[in-house]
Amino acid sequence: MIHIVLLTHAGMGRAFANTLQHIFGTLPTGVEVVEILPDENPEAGRRRLWELIESLAEDDAMLILNDLYGATPANLIPAILPEERVAAVSGLSLPMLLRALSRREEGLAAARQGAMDGAVQGVVDILAKRAAPLACSC
Repeated sequence: MIHIVLLTHAGMGRAFANTLQHIFGTLPTGVEVVEILPDENPEAGRRRLWELIESLAEDDAMLILNDLYGATPANLIPAILPEERVAAVSGLSLPMLLRALSRREEGLAAARQGAMDGAVQGVVDILAKRAAPLACSC
């Protein structure tokens, strides 16, 4: 199984988890939230992340989805990870998360690529899209 960790600033990871519960009726298996609280020592977040990595079953892997590259939560991701078992992508969005979830049965590389594709394809100029002529089904 590919586990997905939402590594975010305070409140963001839980908000995404709540949204998943709304969409699916329950939080999908293997989704974890690690939030860095304003008054918390960031090392506590790093320890929680390592605990999750170390608790992976032998055949499992982990995709870390982070809210903002360069910020404290992202900086807690170790520079050296077992790349065959752990991947990390920043720029967390709902399209990214949903695409990663939908592709995780295909393996870590597919879930990682799905996350990146979802992030890019999820950015849409709504008004320009609405102004585009509709295809005729004549």
